[in-house]
Amino acid sequence: MGVAEEIGHDANGRELFRYDYLKQAFTPEIWNDTKIIRSELQTPSNAKNTNVFEVDISDIKNNVFVPRYYWKRRTETLKEVAEKQGMKFVKMSELIDKGIIEHSDGHGSPPSEFKGKGEIPYIRVADIVNWEIYKNPTALIPKSIYLAKKGKSGIDLQTNDILYVRRGSYRIGSVALVSPYDKEVLLTRELSIFRVVKEDNEYGINPYYLVYLFSHTLTQQQLYNLVFIDTTLPNLGRRWSELYLPIAKNPKEREHITERIKHVFDKKEEANKEINKLKGELGSFIT
Repeated sequence: MGVAEEIGHDANGRELFRYDYLKQAFTPEIWNDTKIIRSELQTPSNAKNTNVFEVDISDIKNNVFVPRYYWKRRTETLKEVAEKQGMKFVKMSELIDKGIIEHSDGHGSPPSEFKGKGEIPYIRVADIVNWEIYKNPTALIPKSIYLAKKGKSGIDLQTNDILYVRRGSYRIGSVALVSPYDKEVLLTRELSIFRVVKEDNEYGINPYYLVYLFSHTLTQQQLYNLVFIDTTLPNLGRRWSELYLPIAKNPKEREHITERIKHVFDKKEEANKEINKLKGELGSFIT
C-alpha cells in the first residue's frame, strides 16, 4: 500500500510545502508524495520506507482496504511530538476498557414534519460549536416526540457529558460539554456521547480535561487515518476507539489545564444563568 498526503499543489494549482510535524514548521520542499511512492514501490518491504508499506492480509480489518488506515508513520510521528512536549499517547479503547469512560450513541432523528413545532431542541452536527450546544429555534420538536425517541435509546444526558461529532461534512472531532441547561435535548445519531464515570484515575481524566484532549491538535491530526467516506459523508464510525489522547505526564500540568478549562465553562454557565434570568423577567425570546 502507498499513501500520498499531498501531490505538490492544491485544488487551485498553488504549490504546497512539506510540513515538519516535529519542528511544527513548513520546509522549503514541495510536498509531493507521489515522487516518493514511485521510488519506494521498488522495495515495498523496506522498513525505512516512509509512504509505501506492506500489510499482511490477516491484518485487514472488516474488509477495509483504505491505505491510510494502516499507515503507522503519521501516528508514530505524532507520538514523537507528544513525547517531546512531555505527553504520552493513551488509546481511547484503553480508557473504555478500564471503566474510566463510557460511550453511547445519539438518540436518532425525529420525523421531519415535527421540526419547528415544539419546545425541545433537536441537536445536529452543525449545532456543536465552540465547545457548546447551539439550540436552533427552527429545529424544536414536541416533548412527546422527544420522549418517544429518547425512550427507545434509553439515553438520559447528564451534566458534563461530552458530545462528539463522528459523522458529517466538516465538523468531525468537534465536541461540546453538556451544561445543566442542555440535558433535555434530542441528539442526532451522528453524535457520540462520552461520560467520565471514574474521575479518580491514573490519567487525571475528568470531563474538562477530556474536552481539551479531544480538541488537541495531536488528536485532531489522527483523524486523517481514521475518517472514511460513508456513501457521501465522511464518517469516523467507531474508529474513535483507536484515537490516542496526548495526556500530560506531569500531574500538576493536568490539574492546571483542568482548572483553566473549568474556569471557562463556569464563566459560560454564569452567562447562561443571566440570559435565562432575562427570559424570566422580559418574556421568552430567541438568542
